Formats: sequence, C-alpha cells, structure tokens
Amino acid sequence: MVTDNGDVSRDEKHETEDLLSRRMSSGSASAADKQSQAPLEAANDPSTDTEAFDPITDPIAEDAPKHSADAKPSTGPVRVTPAHSTNPASQPASTRTADHTAAQKSAGTDSAAVSSTAGASSSTDTGTTREVPQNARTAVMSEADWAAVSKAATSTDARDPEVPERRRSVLDVIGTIWIMLATPFVLLALAVRFVASGIFLKFEYFRPGFPADRFGFSAADREHYGTYVIDYLHNFDSRRYLADIVMPNGEPIFISDELSHMADVKGLISLLYLVALVGIIGSVLFGIYMCRKNGSGIHAGVRLGSIFSIIFMAAVAVVAVLGWDSFFRGFHKVFFADGTWEFYADDSLIRLFPPQFWVDAGIAGGGLFVLLAIILFLLSFTGHKKRRALRKARKDAAAEI
Repeated sequence: MVTDNGDVSRDEKHETEDLLSRRMSSGSASAADKQSQAPLEAANDPSTDTEAFDPITDPIAEDAPKHSADAKPSTGPVRVTPAHSTNPASQPASTRTADHTAAQKSAGTDSAAVSSTAGASSSTDTGTTREVPQNARTAVMSEADWAAVSKAATSTDARDPEVPERRRSVLDVIGTIWIMLATPFVLLALAVRFVASGIFLKFEYFRPGFPADRFGFSAADREHYGTYVIDYLHNFDSRRYLADIVMPNGEPIFISDELSHMADVKGLISLLYLVALVGIIGSVLFGIYMCRKNGSGIHAGVRLGSIFSIIFMAAVAVVAVLGWDSFFRGFHKVFFADGTWEFYADDSLIRLFPPQFWVDAGIAGGGLFVLLAIILFLLSFTGHKKRRALRKARKDAAAEI
C-alpha cells in the first residue's frame, strides 16, 4: 500500500510538471487575460444577470468584424465597460462583475436574453478586447417590445395610415360590371323621356320647316292630340285612355290597330324604364359599398359605361345615316310583330308623327345620349390627381418597406 501511494504521488507530480511546461511554452496564460475573462465567465453563468444589447441598433453589432464561412469561431475574451466606469482596467474582476450584476437586476433583464447575447458576442469577436462607447444604448427591451419591433421591421403589410391601400374584392368587380352595363340603359331612358315629352312636341310642331299635315291638322291640333299620346305612355291607364279621345265631330282619333300598336310601344318603353330603374338602384347600392374606405370606387365602372355607351351610339348612328328607312323598319321588326306597326298616310299616328318627326327625334335623342355619356366620362376623372398621388405614395411606402 505504501508503494502504491508513492507511485501515485510520483505520477501526479509528473503530470503537474508536464502541465506547467506546456503552459510556459505556449505563453497563453497572462494576468490580463485572466482578469478580462472573469466578466465573460460571469456573463455566461445562467445565474448571473448581465446587460442585453440590441443587435440592430447597438454599435458593437454594426462594428463587429464579418467572418467568412471558412473562418474558425473566435473564443477570445470580450471586455464590456459600463457607462459609469471611468477606468475599467483598474477595477478588479469581482468588483466589475458585482456592479454589472446589480445594474442588470435593477433593470429587470431576462437571463435567457443575456445568455444568447453573450454567446453572439463571443462568436463574432476576434480575440481583442472591445469597449462599449459611452453613447451606446443601455436601455433594456422586454420580450414583447422586441417582438413588436421585429414584426414592424419584417412585416410586408405595413402602410402609412394616411395612404390607405385600395383593395378590390369580388363585389367590387361585380359592381364595376353592373355600373358599366347599366349606364347605357339609364342614358337611353333619359333620352327617350326627353323625346317623349310635351316640350319636344311643342318645339317640333312649331319650328320652321316642319312639314304640315295634308289632311287638316294644324300645329295646335297636333300638339293637343299628341300630348294625349305622351301622357298615355307614362301613366298607368289602359288603352282605353286613347280610345276616349275624339275629334269635334265625335269621330275617334285612333283606330283599333293604332291603339294596339301604342299599347306595344308603352310596354316597350315601360320595360326600358324598369331596366334603367333597376340599374340605378343596383348602381347606388354597389356604389355605397365600393366607395367604402379603401374601396375601389365607382369611377372605373362609370368610365367604362360611358365609353361603351358612346361606342354603341356611334354604331347606331352610322347604321342610321347609311339607310334611315332600313334602320327604322329593322328596329320595328325587332321589337314589334309584323303587320302591327304599318299604317296609311291618313291615319292619325302618321299625321301626328310623320317621318320627319322620327328623324328629328333620333337626332335629338342620340345627341342627348352622347352628351350625357361625355359628361359621365369627364366626371369619372374627378379626384384623379388625388388618387394618383395616393398610388404613388403607396408605391413609395412599399419600396421603403
């Protein structure tokens, strides 16, 4: 037993001498390194609270040297100088560690954040001692604050509150199509209502150059009997309303075929008014939805509708100019049954509404139609500069993000 104890002592002595020789040959242990490594060990200790820094705004993170993929991780010590210390090298390691720990505990620093920060500092250091500048950020961020900052920095949905993002939904698309299709019907209904009015009748019958009636109707007679026809088209009475109109000698103004045709005309005009009314109601409802905050707006639908209306009326005008009689007959064949719309020259409808009246009505109605379409087209650009400025601001904000 004595011999064994002696052998063990000699082995331990040899190992101690070998360790001392290796340390003396490498020259890596110095007093300064030991002192500088003391705060690092305290920082890596999970039970010790140290100060965390922001890897985004802290100058150390910005000034840290960049390592390549082949570079070995550095294990050099890092010396952190508190802002209140005037000569950190002269202070003992235990004093600096105690002061640093007390400051961090008063600030409520999380130990997990400290551990990750210390690890990041040791992996990017080159082995030289670094000091924190006096103006370095010393405020401590909580986990909630850090998460909010990270989300704001990486979010792609961030927008300037003064520059709302314009969003287009399925209802916006349907509303745009609805307004585009409803516009020509509304304009056509307004044009027909203007032509089928007492003002237009009076203008036509008393204007110079309007053909006189060859069978005895004066301009006043035409206005009197024609007003009954206009009223019948816009009231809710039956064909009996026109059947009760008689001349001074008691003879009815309109025969049975004329009454049937006027009933068909009233049905067609009523259908047009109904379609226009439904189009207006739908456009208003869709417009309220589309004009919401961040909505697409109705300017696109109004613009497309006005353009479509102008193109449509231009095509109709070309066909009418190339052959008015063919156009007039083709129109009646499309909307009325054959044999119900042709009359003799001495029938009351022809005497009250001769061919020249329909030519003038087509010009007046088509002109009003196009004029209203142009007005809508111009109104669709209302606020265009503001919308363009908002789009430019959104693009700038997206570029900054």
